[in-house]
Amino acid sequence: MSGILSKKRPLSRYLKDYKHSQTHCSQCGKLLDRMVLVFRGKIINKNAIMRMDQPIDDAIWLSLQPELAAQCRFCSEISCKSHANYFDIMAFKRYLFQHTEMNHSTIREYVVRLRRLDEMLVVRDYPAEKFASSSCHQHIIDGLPLVAHKTYRIALRKYEQFLAWRRSC
Repeated sequence: MSGILSKKRPLSRYLKDYKHSQTHCSQCGKLLDRMVLVFRGKIINKNAIMRMDQPIDDAIWLSLQPELAAQCRFCSEISCKSHANYFDIMAFKRYLFQHTEMNHSTIREYVVRLRRLDEMLVVRDYPAEKFASSSCHQHIIDGLPLVAHKTYRIALRKYEQFLAWRRSC
C-alpha cells in the first residue's frame, strides 16, 4: 500500500465542527453568541447541514473551508439577503466598522435606516440620475414624512461622510 488512506466523515460533521470552532464574525469581528454559516454567499441553515451526509476526506474539507464564513446574524442579513439599489450598504457597513469607533448597535441602526430608505426609494421609483446629484439627499428627505426627517438625515449624513472618505482614497 503506497498511500495513506484518509478517513472519511460526513460533510455535516465537518460543518458542525467548523461552526462550533468559530468565535468571531468573519466580517465585523463581533464575538459570536449566535451565528450563521455562509457558503459561497448563501446561508446554510441547520436543516440543510443535517442533510449533507455525503462522506468527504480531509483534503476535500480543506478545499471547501475558504468558501465558508461564520457571520453574526446582522452581517449575514446584509451580505446574503440585502440588495440595495441606491446605497452601497456593504461598503458603508465595512467603513463604519473599520474606520469609526461606533459600537455595533449604532452601526446596525445606521445600516437599517439606509436599507429602509433604499426600499422607500425603490417603491417611489426615485430617478437614479436625481439620486446621483450632489444635493440629492435633501430631495430625498423632503419626500419623506416629517416624523422621519431627523432619523434619516443622520443616517444620510453618515453615508455622505463615507462617500467623502471613499473619494479621498
